[in-house]
Amino acid sequence: MTEDMPHNPNKAVAVFRREADCETQEWSDSVRGSVQWRTLFSADRTPTADLTVGVAEIPVGAPVPIRGHWHSLAEVYYILSGSGYVWIAGDTTSVVAGDAVFIPGDIEHFAVNTGIEPLRLLYFFPTNSFADVKYEFPPH
Repeated sequence: MTEDMPHNPNKAVAVFRREADCETQEWSDSVRGSVQWRTLFSADRTPTADLTVGVAEIPVGAPVPIRGHWHSLAEVYYILSGSGYVWIAGDTTSVVAGDAVFIPGDIEHFAVNTGIEPLRLLYFFPTNSFADVKYEFPPH
């Protein structure tokens, strides 16, 4: 090993995923809203740790949820395409491709598509597995 090469004591390996090869999951109701997502990296699906990452898509014309959701973990949205807004604890901020949003844990939030194409976003959680993300919704 040369001096400028990083040391990898755990022999961790890079993992490559193709979004189209990932299982599509979906919510579509008045409480949770309308969204499809594919989890790219999650310890329950890939040989990865410490980070859960996926792509979510909110379709054109999706109804605005009555309320948001929250979870104890912080989350990041990176807007890949489309336009809309993110509602966080009663405040709305417009988003377009290239925008990033940090959402602290235990803060109610949701995203809304206001454009003419699907609103696609990359999401990140600081945890091993998507199963660690415990979504909570207000009583309806």
